Amino acid sequence: MTPAPTARGAADRARASASGGWLHTLGKAGYAAQGVLWFLLGWIALQLALGSSGGAEPNQRGALGKLAASGPGRVLLVVMVVGLVAYALWQLVEAIWGHRGKEGRRRVGKRVGSFVKALVAAGFAATAVQLLSSHHAGGGAEEDVTARVLGAPGGALLVGAAGVVLVVLGGYWVTKGVTASFREKLEPGVDRRVIGFGRVGHVAKGFAVGVLGVLVILAAVRHDPQEAGGIDAALTALLALPAGQLLLGAVALGLMLFGVFQVLAARHLVEG
Repeated sequence: MTPAPTARGAADRARASASGGWLHTLGKAGYAAQGVLWFLLGWIALQLALGSSGGAEPNQRGALGKLAASGPGRVLLVVMVVGLVAYALWQLVEAIWGHRGKEGRRRVGKRVGSFVKALVAAGFAATAVQLLSSHHAGGGAEEDVTARVLGAPGGALLVGAAGVVLVVLGGYWVTKGVTASFREKLEPGVDRRVIGFGRVGHVAKGFAVGVLGVLVILAAVRHDPQEAGGIDAALTALLALPAGQLLLGAVALGLMLFGVFQVLAARHLVEG
């Protein structure tokens, strides 16, 4: 057998698995695993709004750390790692060969989106593996990266552009929530309550990411990496606003609902 037919056969098997085989099934578990992360993140943020976060940082690492702190949680974390890796592989296959039902720019956009989702899921899985192997949780990574970029020629423009992208992405998720356009990646007939959770959750997620984008833009304008940070910085910034406790509490509940949506919607997932 020549290499070319072998490669084509492997590609065909990968596409078939991503469309309805084992990779698609495990990928759904990974989608649900991300829902667990968003729920825990929202729970930590809610505790922060109430004045007691228990020392956990309101970010994805903090949410994973909550699980790693107990025996049953570590078992669940192992299961989540398997699902997250499968989800990353599923989206990678979709990025290379998928979304054939779309055309032109829409197809390109969907493939780029799948590639980004693969990177995010792989990052979550890597963080989970680190926490399983050690309880050490380093902080300030976002600020370190921002500082290095700001120190490079044209770095402020790059950081500012990244902030603009985050603001646009946040607006995109808010729009998805308002219009419920996320339904296109689900099977028909999903319970209306699940769609309702998705509406509120997408808006909350988009709002939080949009705030993060504003912080990154401020870091670029003021040339101060400490203005940036991750999702934890965005949620903490909400707390500093007038009526910040109510605002952060509302966003936290929305993130929890987004997590519930992902867990419940995973079994109906057609497109990641």
